[in-house]
Amino acid sequence: MQYIGIDLAWSQNNYSGVALLENNKVVYVDILKTIDDISSFINTYPKAKVGVDAPLVVPNKNGTRAIEKEFLKDFSSKKLGIYPVNRTLLEKINGSIAGEDLRSKIYQKLGVSLFEVYPHVTIMQCFHGLVLPYKRKKGRNTAFIKEQLNILQNYLLNNIDGDFAVDISKLKGQSLKHHEDKLDSIVSAYTLYYCDKYKCKTYGDIFKVPIKL
Repeated sequence: MQYIGIDLAWSQNNYSGVALLENNKVVYVDILKTIDDISSFINTYPKAKVGVDAPLVVPNKNGTRAIEKEFLKDFSSKKLGIYPVNRTLLEKINGSIAGEDLRSKIYQKLGVSLFEVYPHVTIMQCFHGLVLPYKRKKGRNTAFIKEQLNILQNYLLNNIDGDFAVDISKLKGQSLKHHEDKLDSIVSAYTLYYCDKYKCKTYGDIFKVPIKL
């Protein structure tokens, strides 16, 4: 079985991480720039299940989607939050919503098994037990981010086959961010692999997260 993970950039100025797993092995991981590039990659593998770390359906102009509210009932006690998702906020970035643009491009050619995924919860449920603070945030310097990304990379190496590891200590600037995007895309693909083999919960029709056994 093939699983594609997309760490989708919300802005067209940024790159997206893209990974392909065949069962539990990474056979491809890279970064891509445009929605067209990403959709072309996905359409190359019509039988793959696709996990996207970005909102794919945003019906609400303001506030928060129902699936975020449902998700927070399960995970807010574990200090795992989620950004509010609405059209007003997301359309400020590009004038459109990247996840909806990608979904539209894919469905012009074929229907695929497409899901939103959330790497933070997969990392917590499958590997770390707590929120892993590897994202850039006030008070977290580069050395700390590298340390956390190295923890994440080691978790993935211990659970997924494939040649995707790098010496994170040597990465700087954009190369560090690109590797973070690649690791997120691997987690996104692994989420669907895990959910095929073990327990998971689906929020709405599109949002899958692993359930710790």
